[in-house]
Amino acid sequence: MRRVLVCCLVLAVSLPLLALKIRNFEQLAIEQRRVVSAYCRLDFQGARLSPEGWDHMRNLTIFRENPDFVSFFVVLRYQLIETHVPTAQLSVAYTVIGRYEDGAGYTPMPPVVRNVAFELHDQNGELRISGIDPDTPFVSRNATIDWLKAKLVTQNDMRHRVPIEAAIKALEAQTPGAPASK
Repeated sequence: MRRVLVCCLVLAVSLPLLALKIRNFEQLAIEQRRVVSAYCRLDFQGARLSPEGWDHMRNLTIFRENPDFVSFFVVLRYQLIETHVPTAQLSVAYTVIGRYEDGAGYTPMPPVVRNVAFELHDQNGELRISGIDPDTPFVSRNATIDWLKAKLVTQNDMRHRVPIEAAIKALEAQTPGAPASK
């Protein structure tokens, strides 16, 4: 029974290697980390908050359109959780310090580490992200402030300006401490 399970595991990990033209598990693991890291870096910089930014992320996923969202998490940092063997799923730990919601504004929170799972699959010989749980954007504090300031410039209605101004003020005043565990 153990042999059958080991053979199935080897086949499950080997088949993507053949399609991707990668010679060994180490190369596959490196490519998986490269794809997820590139996605996380762009998301951290706020790329999902604009159509132009999403255009830079599109080639890292199987999604043709930016997944819908009405809110996003504001984060201090992120870190890829290392694995020693390639798997179809990688996790990233984000230090979340707040949440921004359209219509409600910004809600600060004590820093907490939140893990996000990234599912990877082969698409025409290239590794792509095929699933993200949760698929909410995780944006840096500075990118959020910049995005809100740009949004404020185009906003003439005071009902919409007030929550944006309050969000900017709260983010600029926030000095997060050490993160708590999830």
